[in-house]
Amino acid sequence: MAKPLIGITVNQFLTQGGTLAGTKRQFVSDAYVQSVLRAGGVPILLPIITEQAAIEQQLQVLDGLLLTGGGDVQPQLFGEEPVRELGSVIPERDFQEILLAKLALAAGKPMLGICRGCQILNIALGGTIYQHLTADEATVQHDQNSPGDYAGHTVVTEAGSKLATILGSQVLTNSFHHQAVKGVAKGLRVSARTHDGIIEALEHVTADFAIGVQWHPELMIDKYPNMLKLFKEFVGVTERK
Repeated sequence: MAKPLIGITVNQFLTQGGTLAGTKRQFVSDAYVQSVLRAGGVPILLPIITEQAAIEQQLQVLDGLLLTGGGDVQPQLFGEEPVRELGSVIPERDFQEILLAKLALAAGKPMLGICRGCQILNIALGGTIYQHLTADEATVQHDQNSPGDYAGHTVVTEAGSKLATILGSQVLTNSFHHQAVKGVAKGLRVSARTHDGIIEALEHVTADFAIGVQWHPELMIDKYPNMLKLFKEFVGVTERK
């Protein structure tokens, strides 16, 4: 039986220095690839493109979609002007990922959003995000200085949510973000928060599996088996379809 094909979105940077200075390169952390493999899926990297027909075809060949972490999202996409603390944005990536998220939901294909991917899921459906968390909004450290496999804070899941079923009522997570979900889009529900009230996970209310988490489970799977369980549940849904 063929294993499910899981599309993994990628990031982009410009080469600095040398003979190839200024060359665009696309990349993704190997941790996403290994997490999908260990969960039983076949990882397929999705290069950043903006041709709609090609993006539609990218989604058509997949069994599931993984929206990865990365830089900030253009605030104009949720009706705001940029604040001073906004980091670098890649409009082409925003366009592709938002379209992929909408297409995946329309096609009923399982989707997991990680960090930025959680925010993209929300924005794709009309929600908003904090461009930059201030001390007024967040009293917990949400951008830790510790290694990626270190669990920096506690997340409390919502009773009755899919995420609670997978991970339990509380979970230790890492945290590497200065943006976060603000206004939750119609069709989504909050499935986890930190103790300061910041939204740490969302899930679609009717989809078989469309979950976004604000932390990076792919960096924790060796030390925290429940994080691999999240990937296994995601890939497992694609296998049952």
